[in-house]
Amino acid sequence: MTEVKQANNNIKLKLAKPLEIDSILQGTVMSKKRNEIIIDLSPYGTGRLYGIYYLQCKNLAQQLKVGDKVGVKIIGLSDDYGNYEVILQEISNIDKWQKILTHYQKNDLLEIEIKDANRGGWLGEVEGMPCFIPLSQMSPEYYPRINEKNDKNAILEHLKKFIGQKIKCRIVSAELKQNKLILSEKAAKEELYQEVFKKMIIGDIMKVRIVSISNFGLFVRFNDNPAMDGLIHASEIPEEQLANLEKNFKIGMEIEAKLIQIKNNRANFSLKNLTIDPWVQILKKYKEGDKVSGVVKSKNDIFGVVEVNGAKGLIFENLNKLEVDKTYDFIIEKLKNEDKSLILKLANEL
Repeated sequence: MTEVKQANNNIKLKLAKPLEIDSILQGTVMSKKRNEIIIDLSPYGTGRLYGIYYLQCKNLAQQLKVGDKVGVKIIGLSDDYGNYEVILQEISNIDKWQKILTHYQKNDLLEIEIKDANRGGWLGEVEGMPCFIPLSQMSPEYYPRINEKNDKNAILEHLKKFIGQKIKCRIVSAELKQNKLILSEKAAKEELYQEVFKKMIIGDIMKVRIVSISNFGLFVRFNDNPAMDGLIHASEIPEEQLANLEKNFKIGMEIEAKLIQIKNNRANFSLKNLTIDPWVQILKKYKEGDKVSGVVKSKNDIFGVVEVNGAKGLIFENLNKLEVDKTYDFIIEKLKNEDKSLILKLANEL
């Protein structure tokens, strides 16, 4: 019995809480009769394979001997004799799922081969188990930007082009009970995306390329390596252009758009106000430690407001040496995009 408990403790797939329908775990054959097998499921009790469920896995059941380890799936919580009702599972599949769950927990980067495709995504394998990569989990490099009114046949033909190709993915969902494994190709590029986002500045005017036109706006490519797409929502397109998107915009056309939001790894742009934001110019032109000229716009006993190339900065020291509406040289002590903070010091006081 100690040996059985040790074997079960080594199987992380078992649940710590009471077993539920569809729970999968490993057990040991205790006894075997005609069309019935009793399985030790320590520490949970015993499982019983019998009746129609025995017939469903008869070939596997007939190969088992007392003492053999076997995978089971819980299909009933009681057979009226204190046993769980079970059906057999290939123990090799449980081992495969253990490896899959380890990949999932470690957020491992996996290389898989695209085996097939359907209209919803790609099919592949991880550790010999089938997996699915849905359209929503594909990066712009592979996503089918089909402009023929979401032609499903065109989408399928696009996805089929990549069959046989190896791609890098991460597991985003592993449901052992449902034998369901979902991967994400775009999640494999998360670190690269974040590096690009860190360099982008809200309010910046960027050159983008139209990759798709839809009723709710324009999808645009704002970065090529890695490929990254953003959206210009219909509400951010001037009415005169919105009236006829197909006429005013073409696939492949390069336009200028203002970055207005980065949220949930998505970039949103606008065509309505393309005036240059002075703050963006400051961030692009200067860095901490640089000397700049600025005009003192106001001051009190605590701080002064200084205008530098149209952007507002603050100074907290030597206020008695400053006069409103006068120009002075300053040193940038702090310059942060996150909270739009520009802190200055008088240049001749350093």
